[in-house]
Amino acid sequence: IITTGIKNGVVNNDIEKRAIAVMGQLNKTAAEIMQDFSVNACTDVTGFGLLGHLGEMALGSKVNCVINFNNLPFIKGLFGLPVADLISGGTKNNTKYVEKNVTYEDSISGIEKFIINDAQTSGGLLISLPEKYKDEFIAKCKEAGIKDAAFIGKINEKGEGKIFVGKGIPTTR
Repeated sequence: IITTGIKNGVVNNDIEKRAIAVMGQLNKTAAEIMQDFSVNACTDVTGFGLLGHLGEMALGSKVNCVINFNNLPFIKGLFGLPVADLISGGTKNNTKYVEKNVTYEDSISGIEKFIINDAQTSGGLLISLPEKYKDEFIAKCKEAGIKDAAFIGKINEKGEGKIFVGKGIPTTR
């Protein structure tokens, strides 16, 4: 969304610099830290968006997931952009592709659905590991300079690869 905004001249220098810094951060450090933990699954979030990649992980593992939209790290300034005008065809396709397996809480707007299905150029890693290690893993990432490391959700139960996205929902249940 931000790169489309850059191409269209609607993104200011500060947001552009933040986006470049985020996209330029290699996943190498997080992948190295991950080696010290009992990881269940991992993927990079790129062209298929967060929910596309999570959906593949959930379907393959036969589990259902819950995502807390409020815990997702976003580049500062994103929500001040004319987001509706910056939705790419890839992002629209991603949103359509996951709709059969994703349930959104009523508070999730159409724009927010597109944002979490953004066909990202260079996203971070989506890592599933036992919940008891989440705080330690995130702390190690932050110590290593990965400031956007966050606990965004939970594997809720065995299932069919369904994803629930809400705001303020507990991710510790």
